[in-house]
Amino acid sequence: MIISPELIVSVIIQLIAIGIFIGVYKTTISFMQQQIQELKEDMRKYNNILERMIRVEQSTKSAHHRLDALE
Repeated sequence: MIISPELIVSVIIQLIAIGIFIGVYKTTISFMQQQIQELKEDMRKYNNILERMIRVEQSTKSAHHRLDALE
């Protein structure tokens, strides 16, 4: 059985295309994982700020009650 040069070229081109597809796929997955990690960090910061705001509101409420008691 003789393998034609066209078949060899076609197989090589298909292998290159598959390699490019796999590379793009891995890069996209890596980028998405990085973006998810950044979003997690942002959510942690937001949650920390939210917790601090709740404490500030409670403190303010307590201070208002004390001021009302003084009046």
